[in-house]
Amino acid sequence: MAHDLKLYHAYTACSRVTLTALEQVGVPYADHLVDFRVGEHKQPAYLAINRQGKVPCLLVDGAAMTENVAILRWLHATYPDAGLFPPAASAWDDARQLAALVWISASWHPTVRAVKAPFMWTTGDVAPVKEKGEQLFRPLLDQLDAELAQRRWWFGEQWSIVDAYFWWAYVNSEFGGFDLGGWSNIARHRADNEAHPALQRALAREAAAVAALKEAK
Repeated sequence: MAHDLKLYHAYTACSRVTLTALEQVGVPYADHLVDFRVGEHKQPAYLAINRQGKVPCLLVDGAAMTENVAILRWLHATYPDAGLFPPAASAWDDARQLAALVWISASWHPTVRAVKAPFMWTTGDVAPVKEKGEQLFRPLLDQLDAELAQRRWWFGEQWSIVDAYFWWAYVNSEFGGFDLGGWSNIARHRADNEAHPALQRALAREAAAVAALKEAK
């Protein structure tokens, strides 16, 4: 069954993961770049679509689905041959895939935000927030680097959307000034991700949306 899909995303946001997933799936979709700089995500027009005022938001036949974890699992269930996740041989394997996504969204994501945008966690001095974020982020990188010493991708020899989610997390920490130089396996993982065609297409589509927004102003 074909679906009418439209993704609401923002520049450098975690919606890059869903954008990459859609490019990996390869079905037609529309997209709209939400301009956070002018507060579009809090304006009535967008809140009427997504009351959470966040991205990503995927309209599926006009109905809104939010949160990367839910969107990615729905895309995988709907387009199982796209290779977003490896085949799950059991309910245990399926739960392990979900656990990896939740770990990134619940542990990595808030920590990255503290590093990249500490002002979102405090109304006062951002320096202690950023410092604590970096302290919490290092052991996560240590764990990922150790895992990647054993295999090329998170689930083995095949790329999955989980790898794109990890990529988004550590690259966004770098946007916040975090030095990724000490983790050689993550550096290799980053290069492999950035060579992946679906991620390249997603970044090109995001860049085109940013350029179009600037031209319209």
